[in-house]
Amino acid sequence: MNRLPQLAGAGSRRIRELRPARESGLTVVELILVIVIIGILGALAGPRFFDNRGFDERAYAEELASALRYAQKVAVGSGCRVRADIAPSGYSLTQQDASAGHCDPTDTSFPAPVMLSTGQAASGTAPSGVTADIPLVVVFDALGRTNLGSNRFIAVGPHTLSIQAESGLVTGP
Repeated sequence: MNRLPQLAGAGSRRIRELRPARESGLTVVELILVIVIIGILGALAGPRFFDNRGFDERAYAEELASALRYAQKVAVGSGCRVRADIAPSGYSLTQQDASAGHCDPTDTSFPAPVMLSTGQAASGTAPSGVTADIPLVVVFDALGRTNLGSNRFIAVGPHTLSIQAESGLVTGP
């Protein structure tokens, strides 16, 4: 009984010696297939890594929404109406001039730019290739309401901003 394991061991050793040793690595066909797959992935995914348009559209839509919310807050805080001029290529915020600490509700001029905490005027320019779909003028009153007759939507690429006419609520993107 002790010889059986020895014979089995010797026979399997001979079988291994008869088979040629297999080299590890890729065959030419496998290598070409891997190169083709990498090429296809590069052609499909590569442009996404170098095209910032989607990021620029999202960033500008968020910037525009923040600017509109800021305009509403300035109008409520100051008691003077604030005007947001939205053009396809940019936006700017201006407000009424307060004379003697009060704003004239019949005044239709907006001579003063709305200032940010950094001391710069609140305005922005759309990145290259990014536009808002419609020009629009929105005026926020001292209660935060707008001059719009109905709710309005502004599209920046695939992103949509919504402005509620009655409350002045800005939602999106």
